[in-house]
Amino acid sequence: MAEGAGRRVRAADVLAVGFVLLAVGVAGWALREDLPALGAAIGTIGWWRAAGAFALVVLGLLATAQVWRRCLDALGHRVGWAAARTIFFPAQVGKYLPGAVWPLLAQARFARRYGVPARSALVAGAVFLAVHVVTSVVVSAGLLFADRGLLSGYGWAGLAAVLVLPLLHPSVVTAIVRRLGKDSGLPALTWSALLRPMGWMVPAWLAYGAAGLLAAAPFTGATARLGGLATSGFALSWLVGLVVVFAPAGLGAREAVLVLVLGPALGVVAATAVGLLLRVCHTVADMGLALVHGVFGGSRSVAEYGEGAPG
Repeated sequence: MAEGAGRRVRAADVLAVGFVLLAVGVAGWALREDLPALGAAIGTIGWWRAAGAFALVVLGLLATAQVWRRCLDALGHRVGWAAARTIFFPAQVGKYLPGAVWPLLAQARFARRYGVPARSALVAGAVFLAVHVVTSVVVSAGLLFADRGLLSGYGWAGLAAVLVLPLLHPSVVTAIVRRLGKDSGLPALTWSALLRPMGWMVPAWLAYGAAGLLAAAPFTGATARLGGLATSGFALSWLVGLVVVFAPAGLGAREAVLVLVLGPALGVVAATAVGLLLRVCHTVADMGLALVHGVFGGSRSVAEYGEGAPG
């Protein structure tokens, strides 16, 4: 690594650590008088709700692996379900480093053992992010309907959900893919190819929202409204965490958004407890899936390569 690049990486690491420490410090100071109540709120959630939320998060992550697999399909490279998980989940650990590029680079490296060109894996990762971003904007707009106060004051913000939809048109995605790949000979993408990854985002967002709903349910009786807030709020927190590139995996930024969204319905202390639980669930699930599929899934998925296993 060049000396200049090394300095930039070290500076990014320092910025990331500084941001996390600042976020933790600010949150701790704000809640300094409510720490006993925060502990009680976590106890109110209970172990079985925590276990259920964790299981739902795992289901959501499994769905996102299918999103990435279908993005690769759209570029003409088919890998089996087990192979996709072996590439996707170990690479996802890279999101805990500052910046959004590390998972893409890791995917490109891991995909080569299955005959997928590095450039194709990079482009599939870019399409994967585009699908995530656009669908997160659309799902986030649900906040306007989950909270009628927001609808009356910020209804204009719903236009964002409409304005970003053209970004998923096959011709637009094809142009982006060709530009990223610097290859005008790439085949044009079709609606049938793009609808598959977009379709798999539905169970992903629903699973994440259901995890938040399960954790938050003890603090309010408005289940239907809470489900909308949890699902749309998580989508918004994911988007903010992506934008705040110096926060590893959005740490701190996502929790702050969840507290802002859920706080009016649950109270700040309860919303903080829910945000912390979801963070633990996602981190443990990411690490566990990376370990399972990176260590134990390799040999089976190599044998599967080329079969195009359904799923």
